Amino acid sequence: MDIRNYFKNKKLDEILTKKLTSREVRILKMYANGFSVKEITEILTISESTVRTHIKNVYTKVKIDDSADCKMTLCLFWHLYRPQLEKKEGLKKCRK
Repeated sequence: MDIRNYFKNKKLDEILTKKLTSREVRILKMYANGFSVKEITEILTISESTVRTHIKNVYTKVKIDDSADCKMTLCLFWHLYRPQLEKKEGLKKCRK
């Protein structure tokens, strides 16, 4: 699967099966910018299992194929759609 073609000319709504929560967006941003799961857990003071669950939920919502390089795909997804993802409008609020 060529991930560049997967995202080419698609709008964010066409890619997402469900809206990302603000916590998922925050973790996606950190993950796509090179933070490890362990670093994210330390910064957000949440468990590794919680971080991994959020990342898995993002994979599912972005409809990433198991055969794709998932981290690379998420990085590309983040950088292509960052302006839309960073807007809080339309995102579900996460519990603190």
